[in-house]
Amino acid sequence: MRKSRILFLTIVLLLITTYSSNAEKEVIAQRAQEQETLIVYKLQKDTTLQQLTKKDVLATFKDKTDTNIFINAMNTSEKISGIVNIASPNYELTFQKDGTEESYYLWVNPNDSTSNAMYINKKDPYTAYKLSVNSTNSIKKLLMKTKN
Repeated sequence: MRKSRILFLTIVLLLITTYSSNAEKEVIAQRAQEQETLIVYKLQKDTTLQQLTKKDVLATFKDKTDTNIFINAMNTSEKISGIVNIASPNYELTFQKDGTEESYYLWVNPNDSTSNAMYINKKDPYTAYKLSVNSTNSIKKLLMKTKN
C-alpha cells in the first residue's frame, strides 16, 4: 500500500511539473501573437537579480522575423529541474504591446558556440529554462548584428 501511495504521489508531482512548464510556454506563445516590440537591454556584470537597476538599451526589435527568433527559442526551451545557481544575466528582454510588458532575464555565453543559453521570467525567478544550442546561436547572431 505504501509503495502505491508513493508511486501515485510521484506521478502527480511529475504531471504538475510538466503542466507548469507547458503553461509558461503557452503564455509566451500567446504573447508572441500579440507582441509589437522587443527591447533588449545589456545588463551590468557582477550584480544580483535584486540589484539590477542600470540598463542600457542594446536593441529594439519591431520586425516579427526578429522577435520570432526569441519567441521560437523560448517556446522550444526545456525547463531546468532543481535549484539553479546563476551568475548575473547578460540581457533583459522586454516584450511590449499596448502598454503592457513581460520581461525575462537571458544568460548567453558569447564565446562558446556549443553552449546553451538560459532564461527566466522576471516574475518567476525560481524557474529556469534552457534554450537549444541552435536557438542560442540564432539569438547570438541577431545580437551581434545590433552591435555593428
